[in-house]
Amino acid sequence: MIPQSVIVTVLGLLLFTTAVALWLDARQRRMERQLTTALPSSHAASLPSIRRLESGTRARFLHRLINYRPGVVYAWHPAYVLLAAMVAASAIFYANRLFAFPVLYVSIAAAIVALVVVRGVFGWQQHRFTDQLFRQLPDAIQLVTSTVRAGLPVNEAFRAIAREMPQPTAGQFAIVCSELSLGQPPEEAVEAVYRRTQVAEYAMFAVTLAVQLRSGGSLAETLQILGETVSQRVALAARAKALAGEVIFSSRALSLAPVIVGGLLYMINPQSIDLLFHDPVGNKLLAYAIGSVILGHFVIRWMIRRETAL
Repeated sequence: MIPQSVIVTVLGLLLFTTAVALWLDARQRRMERQLTTALPSSHAASLPSIRRLESGTRARFLHRLINYRPGVVYAWHPAYVLLAAMVAASAIFYANRLFAFPVLYVSIAAAIVALVVVRGVFGWQQHRFTDQLFRQLPDAIQLVTSTVRAGLPVNEAFRAIAREMPQPTAGQFAIVCSELSLGQPPEEAVEAVYRRTQVAEYAMFAVTLAVQLRSGGSLAETLQILGETVSQRVALAARAKALAGEVIFSSRALSLAPVIVGGLLYMINPQSIDLLFHDPVGNKLLAYAIGSVILGHFVIRWMIRRETAL
């Protein structure tokens, strides 16, 4: 007989993972439609689309499954991420020595946990990477503005960013400089940064360059306005994160409260806790409690990110 707690936990994790994946995919497609509308498609039609070539490959499906982006510079090597997933799966099998659930269902739960760990670690590193790019973008735009006002071309401004800005902005603009050397227009090179990193402000930067370089006008003044707008967005994001700090602390406290209370109860009366480990009904209750706490923690995090997103 399959324990109902295991079924509910597995289905809950699957539904949550599917919902988050669909939401992120819809958000990415919406941003791509907005960028396609803003940028003319004449140049893009004459160039081969790397994203279309990648969309039909198995590697592309695997990357989306594990939440991996080849254009992002990860602090952890992917091998360490896979090792962390293996450790998490091994912990599930080790914990099953206390519960003695069927091996098939424990294997399914371990595979789901490993996938969640891989997606979570990659997503955490992507968030750090994009957050650094987002916070460094106002300085990069200010450097481009100063260079253009000095009478130098935009290409030279990008080279100055690759030399003087800290990582990861310097690395991304080093790639931009390499693409410019191959004859790619500046707006399309900046658009490629957006496609690799999914930082929406780089799409705004690409649109500004495309409009000003093709229609004429004062590029320095337009870039200065864009820099002020991005600076305000950075400040607004920092304020939203500060205001959400209390909610984040509350969610972590709620997640740790069952563990702390359980430890205190075990110190006071061990027999009340042993029931959860040695009785079949207690095993179901403990599995349900763990699944509920984990699911609630991720739901709260998703709600916080949704409300604080710019």
